[in-house]
Amino acid sequence: MEALFSLKPSARDLTGVGCFAVGAIRAGTRLHIPGDTGTRRLSLEEVPDTHLKYCPLLESGDFLAPANFALMSVFWYINHDRDPNVIADGWRLFAKQDMPPGEELTLYYPDLLTHPKNKLWVIPELHV
Repeated sequence: MEALFSLKPSARDLTGVGCFAVGAIRAGTRLHIPGDTGTRRLSLEEVPDTHLKYCPLLESGDFLAPANFALMSVFWYINHDRDPNVIADGWRLFAKQDMPPGEELTLYYPDLLTHPKNKLWVIPELHV
């Protein structure tokens, strides 16, 4: 199977690793990974505080988490941007705009990470 996304050093300051498009992606394309390692729903008590910042709060009150924190898909490495090129509809991801090969995928974190504990590090004014 041909890779659709890859991990490599992020173009953003101090963020470490990022998720990048391998080929061109057209605006409106749903982004998914065939054979993804999956997700699970966890209660607040089940999510380690060290991993809470990776787990969006769902309307149900549960958190969306990787099926295995030690084996996360490339989508868990999408970094933050105030003007992202990826948007979420529910928990499905879509390309907001055309992206050339090699472009880093970004999301606006304050829209996804809404639990009060995340307010300790998701501060919209500081996410520039």
